Amino acid sequence: MRITIPCPDVQSYEENPKSFLPPKATCVNDPSHRTQWHASWSRGLCWDHVHVRTLFIFNAYCVDCRETISYWPEFVLPYPREPLETYEEVLVEHLNGASLRESSAKIAYDPRTVSRWIHLALSQALVLVGRVIPCILRLLSETILPLSASSDWEAAQLLMAWLRALAQGTDFPRFDRLMGLCNLHSEGAWDLWGGPLGNAKSRVKETSPPG
Repeated sequence: MRITIPCPDVQSYEENPKSFLPPKATCVNDPSHRTQWHASWSRGLCWDHVHVRTLFIFNAYCVDCRETISYWPEFVLPYPREPLETYEEVLVEHLNGASLRESSAKIAYDPRTVSRWIHLALSQALVLVGRVIPCILRLLSETILPLSASSDWEAAQLLMAWLRALAQGTDFPRFDRLMGLCNLHSEGAWDLWGGPLGNAKSRVKETSPPG
């Protein structure tokens, strides 16, 4: 299980990562399950696209589910080394009509790499739009209407527009991290990020295994 936790900036997390953890780990399958804090591990984050910074990620363990619960700050993605803002920037620029060469030149990355990021994000948007937007509407106390998108492009535009509305409605200040806001409200049910859809599927089980 991967849980996204709010965190305003990298420096604060580097200085005291444990301060962003909840007092007690909670299983998203069933809050009554027995949990315990487990090991921590380090991973690299290429914040400025050149230098790698080391961050610690903390795990807990659900005794009843026999699953690891992993707590990730909102700016970190499970597999890529780049921060979430990088993926969101190129996705938004693409939706606004920027070329791949323009976006990749700004961050000094190969256009083929940026193209792969965008393709994966669009593919996920089409799959998740029907789950994320109803959640946003509930959070904003809006009427939940039938929603559909005819293309991955339209799905991504809808998602980003409603996530911006959610940020405005809940005073979330980091408008360059709307995908992180999306994951903060997923409660472990989805990940919206620039990785393969198969790796980003929720591992939350429909029913808990026998103890």
